[in-house]
Amino acid sequence: VNNTSKLTNLTWDLKGDRLAKELHLDNATLINDFEAIGYGIPGLEDRDLHTLQSGKYSETAPIAVIGAGTGLGQGFLMRQAGKAVVFPSEGGHADFAPRSELEFQLLKYLRDKHQITRVSAERVVSGQGIVAIYQFLRDRGIGQESPELAEAVSTWEKEAGVTPKTVDAAAAISRAAQQDDDSLAKETMEIFIGAYGAEAGNLALKLLPYGGIYIAGGIAAKNIPLIDKGGFLDAFTHKGRMTKLLQDIPVHVILNARVGLIGAARQAGEL
Repeated sequence: VNNTSKLTNLTWDLKGDRLAKELHLDNATLINDFEAIGYGIPGLEDRDLHTLQSGKYSETAPIAVIGAGTGLGQGFLMRQAGKAVVFPSEGGHADFAPRSELEFQLLKYLRDKHQITRVSAERVVSGQGIVAIYQFLRDRGIGQESPELAEAVSTWEKEAGVTPKTVDAAAAISRAAQQDDDSLAKETMEIFIGAYGAEAGNLALKLLPYGGIYIAGGIAAKNIPLIDKGGFLDAFTHKGRMTKLLQDIPVHVILNARVGLIGAARQAGEL
């Protein structure tokens, strides 16, 4: 905001003009992480993308970007005077919308557990969301917990509030799901990917991004085999009378983890 930022993951208070002075630069501009990713999209090559749906591309339409990681980032691009202009958003903090009886139970579980009155999409569609879904299924006795994941998740729970953590529980759950021999991890990722696709579809309904919707963040790129099974696209397009519209939107997963750096460099070049 106004070229200043109070970081959520560090106790840093950044100001662009102070950074420019300290680093002996003509100027320094702070941008949102998903602005950086947005500016990076025009710099990607075919090898940097995994296409889920080709759709009907339109050069003049908006481009949407969504990505689950630490949180759930969202934004979009518009072309103005031959240049891409990126607009960030806080769409990840919109309400989580359950689509099944099990997801309604998940919603109630999260409200009760955290003693909150509303649940955002980010609490489900993110790395922390993967763990939350796993805990919900485990605590409801819906699946059998393996000793390996039990130890990883237990360690993660004990380290709540501790930085850095010694285990990435979300990564452990997704790896176990890809091995296809852990039913609890597998069901966790099925719910997560369905919720992810549904939220991406919600964003697409708002923007009609026939320039493409790009799925960013490390979670999607590391779980291509699970996403390719169809749950993401099924949820993305399952929008009643609007289904045909969403079937025409190109959907790509960004494989290049450096897209944010590419975008920051491209935007710095414009400045």
